[in-house]
Amino acid sequence: MQRTYSDPVDNYSQRLADALVSEIKAEMGRQDLSSRALGRLIGENSQYMSMRLDGGNPRTGERVTLNVRDLYSIASALHIDPLDLMSRAQRAASEAANVTPFPARNVGTPAEDDLYLAARAADPEPTDEQPSYDDPS
Repeated sequence: MQRTYSDPVDNYSQRLADALVSEIKAEMGRQDLSSRALGRLIGENSQYMSMRLDGGNPRTGERVTLNVRDLYSIASALHIDPLDLMSRAQRAASEAANVTPFPARNVGTPAEDDLYLAARAADPEPTDEQPSYDDPS
């Protein structure tokens, strides 16, 4: 049975999983560790790490969700408390829930916008000889 509504639990759990991966990657960056190097530290190969931290399964594109064993072994290799890592991810996931995307606006092509802005900057006050850019005539 396919769902046709947005399930807030599924939505939060996906945000949390994404935030956890982001926090792990941020910590890896701070420690200058590649996913391959992290994999070696926890005794896993690069494919295992890629499926959890990068693009996921090459055939499906789906990332494998980290499990408790992954969380603890990765946190241990990074020398951070797994609960601290989860707390960071929870904060990020909660903050992401409060982000409202900007509504789409219909604007002209970049060239039209650039020309309009350039003309406005060059002629802030039209004289009698210059037409107003706001005047439709």
